[in-house]
Amino acid sequence: MHRRVINEINNFIRIIMVGLTTTIIIQLIFILLWSTMISAEVNIRGRELEKFKAIPCNAGTNGTNCVCPSTECLLYNEKIDGCHPIDCWKWNTVKQSCEEAGKEMLGPIILQAIPFTGYFGSGFGNMGRWDIFGIYWIVIGSGCVLTCFCGCLGRCAFGGETTDEKDVGMQLGTRCGSCLLSIVITVMWIWGIVMIANKEFDAPYLDWEGNNIMCPLI
Repeated sequence: MHRRVINEINNFIRIIMVGLTTTIIIQLIFILLWSTMISAEVNIRGRELEKFKAIPCNAGTNGTNCVCPSTECLLYNEKIDGCHPIDCWKWNTVKQSCEEAGKEMLGPIILQAIPFTGYFGSGFGNMGRWDIFGIYWIVIGSGCVLTCFCGCLGRCAFGGETTDEKDVGMQLGTRCGSCLLSIVITVMWIWGIVMIANKEFDAPYLDWEGNNIMCPLI
């Protein structure tokens, strides 16, 4: 009985550690690939900004009397002697109309909706919100510590006097901690899907000058 319980506990702990290790490796690969994509996007965006040409004023207007093609998303700037898009907007030169600018929602919502990646906040990492992504990992790390604590507490408080009873108490405590962690992670996973779908969080973006700003998802 004693050996069987010990083996079950060891197998349970081994499964948890293998799962966490595999997940961490996959997430690190994801972060590396995503960082590379972000760097490339920033470089491309930077080259676009270098080529940025002021949007001409309406015919017959110039200087301080400039009238931009649209007052909804364009603003006159003396430094460029023309108009430029205001934060979180862009000007479609083909349609001659204003369009919202920012991080697209499709990528984040897909990654957050997939349980394997969404449980770890990958959707927020994809949209550049590393602060929220970090909170997910803090919760996971704290949950692992809590699981170990519950195991020790179960062994001490509910294990009885014999070794077998203490091992059973530790197993029950560990399972309780794992159950609590699973519930919390599931709640955060669903919460993340809802928040991203409702565009509750802004994502990092670059304005026409290359400055970092925060814009709603589009």
